[in-house]
Amino acid sequence: MKTKLLYFLMILLLPYGGWAQTREMSASERASFQKSLQQLAEIKTISADFVQYKHLSFMKKPVESSGKLYLKHPDKLSWSYTAPFQYKMVFKDHKIFIDDQGKKQTIDVGNSKQFEKINTLVSSSMRGGKYDEKEFVVSYLKQGNADMVRLTPKLAGAKKYIKEIVLLFSSDKQIEEVKLVEPSNDYTRFVIKNRKVNTTIDESIFNL
Repeated sequence: MKTKLLYFLMILLLPYGGWAQTREMSASERASFQKSLQQLAEIKTISADFVQYKHLSFMKKPVESSGKLYLKHPDKLSWSYTAPFQYKMVFKDHKIFIDDQGKKQTIDVGNSKQFEKINTLVSSSMRGGKYDEKEFVVSYLKQGNADMVRLTPKLAGAKKYIKEIVLLFSSDKQIEEVKLVEPSNDYTRFVIKNRKVNTTIDESIFNL
């Protein structure tokens, strides 16, 4: 169960790396990009729709699913699949609450430093936080006019599940797409849509 959950959490960090040619940002481009991300630190709430595309080497077409995500600073995150199945995870009060099609369970994040780090990284990434260069090799890239960040895990534990995470940012520096590549080169792509920032989110969203 913990292996499956750890993999799922890493997905949440989870923009698409299958774009055309990329290049490294110049020093000035990187400085400008990092400065622009500072505006995201003012974000208190995020709500958005997402579509997930799971690409497997033995399948011609990706497996598609969709749902909603909600984030409330400083420590509440709800990630909910609504089609074609129902699965919801809520992070709050240093715990993970899971509802897998009616089967509910609670995991104490405080008992796992690894889960706690991932939860912090999820929320931080959505709000433009800095990436931990002790745990990731961080590459800042340009794809045409688009900004990209590639995160390559350094820690052996993470490398078992993740080869790299690629983030694509929209023109207003919001995370727009996420691509999570597994060691097998299968990958999961998330497209984030209909984002609403700093709107009121009912507390019931973070309950199961």
